[in-house]
Amino acid sequence: MTGLRIELRRSTALWAGLLVLVSSTGMLLLITSGSERWPANSTSAVLELRLPLAYVWALVVGFAVLQGMRDSRARVTELFTSTSRPGWVRLGTLACAVAGAVAVAGAVMCVALVVKVALGGGFVSAGFVPLMVTVVLALASSVLFGLAVGRLLPHPLTVPVALVATFMVSTSAARALEAGSPDDEISRLALLTPVLDPPGSDLVTTSASVDLGQVVWFTGLGVTAFLLLAARTHLGRLAALVPAGLAVVLALSIMPVKYSDVLVTDSIAGKLVCEGTVCVSQVHAASLPTVAAVGRDVLTTLSVLPDAPSEVREDTSAMAHLAAPQRDRRIVYVESQRFPSHLTMTGDQLRLELLAGAGVAGCATPNTFDTSGSAVRYLTAGYFNGELAELASDSLTWSNSRLRAEIDEAWRTFRGQSAREQLDRVVRARQMLLACEDSERVLDVLKAS
Repeated sequence: MTGLRIELRRSTALWAGLLVLVSSTGMLLLITSGSERWPANSTSAVLELRLPLAYVWALVVGFAVLQGMRDSRARVTELFTSTSRPGWVRLGTLACAVAGAVAVAGAVMCVALVVKVALGGGFVSAGFVPLMVTVVLALASSVLFGLAVGRLLPHPLTVPVALVATFMVSTSAARALEAGSPDDEISRLALLTPVLDPPGSDLVTTSASVDLGQVVWFTGLGVTAFLLLAARTHLGRLAALVPAGLAVVLALSIMPVKYSDVLVTDSIAGKLVCEGTVCVSQVHAASLPTVAAVGRDVLTTLSVLPDAPSEVREDTSAMAHLAAPQRDRRIVYVESQRFPSHLTMTGDQLRLELLAGAGVAGCATPNTFDTSGSAVRYLTAGYFNGELAELASDSLTWSNSRLRAEIDEAWRTFRGQSAREQLDRVVRARQMLLACEDSERVLDVLKAS
């Protein structure tokens, strides 16, 4: 313990820990200052830490490499080699000091985020623990690797090269993990880094296979790094590579290939809580009274349809930020992961949103603009509402004079039909939306004279 206290004082251990806390906090505030999603769930809060970790990771490795060069810079390598005390004991003390300080700082950062969520009235569960373990292991093993590199390559350029190389690896990994659809294949090698750009949702987390694969890899990397740090012979250094080699093979065999298997619904936060036939996720349970009142009214209004829906349920799918909304003839889905979220709307706004499409969401994927689909939603919502009204999720269409004129004209044509014909057209439009048919054809069904 005396040696550990000495290393904490004379090494960069405490400075490295402080660097993790300060840089992580600063980057998190800078990157997520406009986000209101992650403070609602402790799991999402810790997952959000993966984004600034791309920058912090490089700084930590650079600091560790600098510390690993200490003996060489002080020109005492031969002196310590000649002592009777085993070298691995002294180096182990240094590794414990620096890696321990960084690991504690990472854990403190994760716990601080959880405390912030709890104090803000957010949802706290044990779901953040695997994510915290991964972050701590990633930081600790990276420190050990940096110490080993600094000891083996004591050159003035080693620190800047290691820092830049780590940053390039992290940014390349982040790009390799980008996906445009749930079925896109991603690089499993990129999952060997702690970097991930999570979607702006408080309902998702990494899958068990990702967590397990990363734990295996970072553990193997840490073992190899320590063995490299302590090895004195070329044969010993070659043998030290075995744990990392086995770990990377095992981790890659565990890691998923499809993006939809990387991020999954948080099984705890996404668990449904219900009031009768209306359900929302546990993390959004505070919204249940409002959603339940509106949901019951919507189901009553939609009961005029043949095979009318019988449930209102929040869409908790992990891929809601990439895929078209879920659709089911029995269920009216509440979309909470899109912007604007249904759960942030007033009761009247939410009612119109759920009535649009006769209880069925449009077929457009996120970040796309479908004018025909917007017109269909406005016409169907207007049918059940008795008149056209602005949809909070599509205010752009409502404020555009040309698109508004087209909707008004289609509305007049639609309302010119008999009451029975209007209902038949809405029923046909609902069936086409359930089958996700072309939105222009759906619009033609509603406005055809």
